[in-house]
Amino acid sequence: MVTVILVGVDGTDSSRLAARRAAELAVRLGAELHVLSAVEQATVEEFPDRPGASQLTSGELAETIAAEVAQDLRSVVPNVTSRPLHGKPATALVDEAIRLDASLIVVGNRRVQGVGRLLGSVASSVAAHAPCDVYIVKTV
Repeated sequence: MVTVILVGVDGTDSSRLAARRAAELAVRLGAELHVLSAVEQATVEEFPDRPGASQLTSGELAETIAAEVAQDLRSVVPNVTSRPLHGKPATALVDEAIRLDASLIVVGNRRVQGVGRLLGSVASSVAAHAPCDVYIVKTV
């Protein structure tokens, strides 16, 4: 029985499509959905046109991305949470799946083509190391 679904997002259209599919699955299966965004290294980015703070750390940006996607999905699935993760995206998703005893990880197939299929895409790495099923959404 699928009770916990994780989806990794990075702000791209591809990851938003994967998140939408994860939300649809969560509704159909009666599962809770966790929207996660990982950041590998600490950086500060300038956003001069952004209201409020014009600088965000990479952690704040990851938190913002995950929260915005989760908010967009609340019209589809009410039981959704968001949070940033620290580390390489694939490793962070797998670690969080272990921590939450997840039933399913959903990722997009961005950059899963050619040699990237064999050498290090997030989707490939998650599929190889996940403690649960992985659903790779065709997004391109």
